[in-house]
Amino acid sequence: MRSNNSVSASSASDGVLEKNSEFPRGLTRSALIGPAAWIFGMFLAMPVGAQTITVVGTPHLTGLEPSPSNEQLTEAVEALSAFEPTQVCVERMSGERIEVLMADPARNAMTLRPETAGRPLATIIVPVGVEMQAVLERSPADARDEAQQLVSRWDELDTSGRIRVIGLQLAGYEFSSAVLNWSYLDETERKEAAEIVGAPIAERLEETLNSVHEAYSLGVPLARKSGLHQLCTADSQEDETRGMQAAMKHGGQQVIDSPEVQEQFDKHRAIMANAWRPEGGRSALVALLQYANSDEYEEMDRRVQWETLREMDNEAGAFSRRLMYWHARTAEISAELFRALAKGPDERVLFIVGAAHRPFTEADLRAQPWVEVKSARMLLEVQ
Repeated sequence: MRSNNSVSASSASDGVLEKNSEFPRGLTRSALIGPAAWIFGMFLAMPVGAQTITVVGTPHLTGLEPSPSNEQLTEAVEALSAFEPTQVCVERMSGERIEVLMADPARNAMTLRPETAGRPLATIIVPVGVEMQAVLERSPADARDEAQQLVSRWDELDTSGRIRVIGLQLAGYEFSSAVLNWSYLDETERKEAAEIVGAPIAERLEETLNSVHEAYSLGVPLARKSGLHQLCTADSQEDETRGMQAAMKHGGQQVIDSPEVQEQFDKHRAIMANAWRPEGGRSALVALLQYANSDEYEEMDRRVQWETLREMDNEAGAFSRRLMYWHARTAEISAELFRALAKGPDERVLFIVGAAHRPFTEADLRAQPWVEVKSARMLLEVQ
């Protein structure tokens, strides 16, 4: 295992103003609006704030046949590293969010159980986290706090201190960051770590580090090139689960199984299979990522996937409901990214996410005039 309709703001504002149309004598609406518009215009004309983000949409690399080679992955990392991120974020849930889910495992059973698409949350992150909480005698929150304090002094830590950071991150459900810091250990240090955290957990870390999943095959080396020791995480799997549950409850499986929908899904798979040209040498993955971050891909994915489900939806609105939970998930992802940007005025966040999410996440981020969103396509020009 290397191992998502806008409403006119002006019409809404006009409606409010029409209901509150009494102004002080001699003061017209235009007189009130004019200065405000001028001030806002001047604000936008000021130098744009330095908080910048790029959203890198990727097909899930574990689904590519054949898998990209190390040279192709390295070429993609080199291209994306030109963004010079201060943080690298991946499509994974935060330790804090996982801890909240774990507080009510019965209610969140579908999100947490291994049978749900083999999610690493259930098969790796939670069981490893619970085990390390017992070993270190730390709650998830306390483990995250201590890990954050220690990781800020990473270069001063000896091997035992660095192994403790990894253990604490595991205990805090920050598995992706633990994998990142595992990558900094040499062979001798990893053997020492295995004696402390246990061979099965060490094997999980090693296996994940060597997986082709984009969170690790792209996210980890990008973070290392920037000297980072934490991977930012942004996702809301509970909303994904709610959407799946709502769709299935209202007859969505029958819609999915229909020949018309399956035909469109087959078309989507064929388009993506055709876009992956592994024989294209070192730049093959860069070329695929360029397509996944293009307007052409955005239009295709929306038309073939989302619009198909909307058009073929049943009377109960199974997929209209599903789509709203998709947007809820996007909103939570955006909130996590805004929190990442809040770490400082000069933050440059690179977010790696499934390609279908990218257009929706970019739209959320671009809605804020204080955030500069740079297109990943500019980083992915094939030479």
